[in-house]
Amino acid sequence: METSVKKTKYPLGFYISCLTYTFERFAFYGSKPLLILFLITAVAKGGLGINEAEAAIITVNFTAWTYIAPVVGGFICDKWLGARYAVSIGCLLMGLGYLIGWKADSVTMVNMMIAVVSVGTGLFKGNLAGIIGRLFDDPEILDTAFSVQYSFVNIGAMLGSALMGYLYMTAFMDGKMLGFRTVFLVCAILVFLGGIFFTLSYKTLRGQGIKPFKYFTDVNGKIIGEEPNETKEEIKEEAAAPLTKLEKNRVALIVFISFVSIIFWLFYEQQSVSLTIYMSKYVDMTVGGFRFSEAHVSTTWNGLLCVFLSLAAAKLWARLAKRPQGDMSMFHKVTWSFVFLGLSYLILVFMEMSRGVGAPETVKTSVLWLFAFGFVLTLGEICFSPLGNSFVSKYAPKKYLSLLLGVWLFATFAANKLSGYVEGFIVKLGIMNIFITFTIVSFITAAIMFVLSNRLTKLLDQE
Repeated sequence: METSVKKTKYPLGFYISCLTYTFERFAFYGSKPLLILFLITAVAKGGLGINEAEAAIITVNFTAWTYIAPVVGGFICDKWLGARYAVSIGCLLMGLGYLIGWKADSVTMVNMMIAVVSVGTGLFKGNLAGIIGRLFDDPEILDTAFSVQYSFVNIGAMLGSALMGYLYMTAFMDGKMLGFRTVFLVCAILVFLGGIFFTLSYKTLRGQGIKPFKYFTDVNGKIIGEEPNETKEEIKEEAAAPLTKLEKNRVALIVFISFVSIIFWLFYEQQSVSLTIYMSKYVDMTVGGFRFSEAHVSTTWNGLLCVFLSLAAAKLWARLAKRPQGDMSMFHKVTWSFVFLGLSYLILVFMEMSRGVGAPETVKTSVLWLFAFGFVLTLGEICFSPLGNSFVSKYAPKKYLSLLLGVWLFATFAANKLSGYVEGFIVKLGIMNIFITFTIVSFITAAIMFVLSNRLTKLLDQE
């Protein structure tokens, strides 16, 4: 007897949404790794020439505020605005923000850029993820779909950081002036193009994003279950119905896993802050005669890995889902993410030992250690980050979908804000003590999640 395996076919709107993410991430990661360099580089070389401590705080805010804003953006879409319109408006605002960066000649203007880009991201990020979640009738393929989407995200991140990290030092230079501002201009243009592309493709979204997410809509954008004579009061009454016990359990678990993610992202984001400073002082960045920049090691390498590992993970989750017991739960995958996180920091412990703990800047360690760190760290990221959107899309009550997607992103905001203080602890305690502490905490969190995973998984379906 022959059996045929039906290949999963994703709707066109899924790819349109993924490509829109690619444009936005190109702009964000094309500018983010260079922002701290723009701030601390001397004015004569094209920067603003401010001190490193102030520059670090501003740089952290650029990431942090673009993660908290989606909480507000999600609330707006849950209540009033269709997500597709929010995404289009978000692209417009982000582009305007990068244009402010193009003309920035003061810290005030940089902060204005961060504020406007953050507001635009608030309307863009969680709501586009919500649209993707609504494009699929079968919730069992969401983990696979969001892993594919994560690959598109990281194509943008990889290309943005690689190209902008090279061009600001070459083609964008004006005499001795580095081309930081031209980077912001290019990022603005790309976000505008992404927004136009998405807006012209509304018809591919299968009717999703026309109404707030508290309603389910058909392929024509009409609310499912709405009767022709149904009054606005009746619709409001339905939307205001109290949550069931199962829905409350699911909301609690989404909040719990979001809290756990703060630990993960706090440790993860050190590659953009403390480890960037470490690289500039203690690491030999040359391999085979080629010198890597800090942006290439932290962002481009991560993006490249994510492109391929996301696709590999998508195939793995799809294969596991065909088992009699089904795929691993979100909680089991989070457990693995912390195992990989602990192993990545263990690599940094050995790296510092190879250099000589506390040795002066004249003693360098190989950048290959950091490439190994980035590989293992990305394995942890793949087990965690793309699946958060899938988890929320599966289990959030429909009227709170955008808000809970925003809560998931809020955890990253909190982690980024906290990450700005880690450098102060490094100064007081030493980098080796921080590496060891992060290793131990990661493994302890993995152990706790391993013990709780089965119980938490049962609560997802327990009335």
